[in-house]
Amino acid sequence: MKQLWPGGPIYADDTVFRITTDSVLLAHFAASLGGFGRCMDIGCGGGLLSVLLHAREPRAVFDSVDIRPEAVALCRENYRVNAIEGEVTALDARQYRALGRAGEYDLVVCNPPYYYAGKSSPDAARAAARGDGLSPAQFSGAASYLLRRSGCFCLVHKPEFLTDIFAAMRLADIEPKALRLVSHTADSAPALALILGRRGGRPGLSAQPGLFLCKADGSPTDEVRQIYHLR
Repeated sequence: MKQLWPGGPIYADDTVFRITTDSVLLAHFAASLGGFGRCMDIGCGGGLLSVLLHAREPRAVFDSVDIRPEAVALCRENYRVNAIEGEVTALDARQYRALGRAGEYDLVVCNPPYYYAGKSSPDAARAAARGDGLSPAQFSGAASYLLRRSGCFCLVHKPEFLTDIFAAMRLADIEPKALRLVSHTADSAPALALILGRRGGRPGLSAQPGLFLCKADGSPTDEVRQIYHLR
């Protein structure tokens, strides 16, 4: 286990899906909502999203699900050492109704495998490791079931799938409300999309300023330094 930053939470990494920029950025994006009382992480891995969000909202309850028993065990340990309140369940997110928690959550977060049935990764090794990931229809359906009316769904994905994601969210009664694109530098094309949807929300999408990871010299931007608690 290691401390994520001086004075920050302790975390044991998932050996299969390690700490990645997309999860850190998603936690920062979702934490900006503030004031949520109960959160669900779909496909939690080692529980990094809950650990990071708990650092911002320590009084909230964080529940998580993952299909891998070893990830569930690790997530439970990360909950224990950080005194996080909530349940971690071994469950295929496609069977979300088995949780029996319709409308209980203020916030649902998800960092899904980016490639799913019919959308294979161009990297053969990654395609084999990821298997059949959750489709936009599947993770949007799960989020809609779990969220209370006006509750928020935050996820990170690839820009190339935005059309599929927005269409699936609307079919699941989750209105896309905010989009922030992430690029390596100001001169590079977006590589990630941070998306916020609201269950039962009114139409109207806010395109936020882009998030750039590095300056021209390769050093982290001031915003990234703040997100990562770098001095």
